[in-house]
Amino acid sequence: MVKDLSGFAAPQGPGASGGSSSEPAGAAAAAGGSLDDAPPAPAAAKQQSKPAAAASARAAPPTKQRKKRAPKKGGGAAAASAENDSLPLDEETEVKPLADVGPAFQPMSLPQIQLRLKNLLEKLPTDLPDTPPAYDATTTGESTDAHYAPVKSFAEALQTTIEEYNLLLSLVSAATYQWGVDRSGASQQNLSVMSAELQQCQDVISSVVSSRLSNVLCPAVDVLIGEVEIQRGEGSNASHSGGGEEQTETKTPAKKRKLNDDRLAAAPAGGNERRINHYARPLVDPSYVHLCHCILARNAAMIRHAVATSVHAAQKVIGDYLKAMKKDSSHEAGKGGYY
Repeated sequence: MVKDLSGFAAPQGPGASGGSSSEPAGAAAAAGGSLDDAPPAPAAAKQQSKPAAAASARAAPPTKQRKKRAPKKGGGAAAASAENDSLPLDEETEVKPLADVGPAFQPMSLPQIQLRLKNLLEKLPTDLPDTPPAYDATTTGESTDAHYAPVKSFAEALQTTIEEYNLLLSLVSAATYQWGVDRSGASQQNLSVMSAELQQCQDVISSVVSSRLSNVLCPAVDVLIGEVEIQRGEGSNASHSGGGEEQTETKTPAKKRKLNDDRLAAAPAGGNERRINHYARPLVDPSYVHLCHCILARNAAMIRHAVATSVHAAQKVIGDYLKAMKKDSSHEAGKGGYY
């Protein structure tokens, strides 16, 4: 029995067996696979690769070739070497004589100043004076001077050392001079630290030691008239006119006399008088001068130690500055400079 299939529609979809377009899909289904497992077409692969390439191009921008910087002419290394050449940094062991004054004059170097400060410690007085006895207003001047002589000698030796110390520190500025642009930042900082420390050393001596020495070496005195010398001459000039001749009589002056009670006496009539004042310088307060001598003698060891400490600190500060400058010069020379 044959059925009429003219009105029956052909199946649509991937499982349909009819049509040429559905044959590959039917074959894939008949083989037991699916459409998702099928490899994509070459055109689709190209379309998918274009956006990926564009994204990768945006993610990695092209790198620029950087130019290498050249060393800077006259930079840190050159400045450090120039500074090292102009400033001697090596420690010296021999005292050189002072330079002659003239067109070729050269200031004293910093190592020489440091060496002279070290040798200055040997010039401090070694003998300490004894404390004078109690003050007695009835004692004569000779016995008082005998008690004051050792104290005054100690003060003079100490004052001599301090004067040379101050003169040496006054030469530091000329020994470290350099124009501003020729000095590095580290060098300027080191110089500021050294200047502050040296100033502090000088302040200690001027505020603690110098006043005590001045009270012994230069006590306060009054300037008074101690004696008046009067020279009187009874001279008269008499002119006699006779026979066309002029005669002059002059008497010799009287003997010189030293008078204190007759200072206001009137000069004799028709005579000449000359007064000569001899000034005296008595102490304003002898008891205070005695106290100053006792204070200096009692604290002689500590005062000498204070001066020695300031001198030692000054030469140590200069030595540390030289070490810091040498280290800074070697560091700048090794590092170099760039634009």
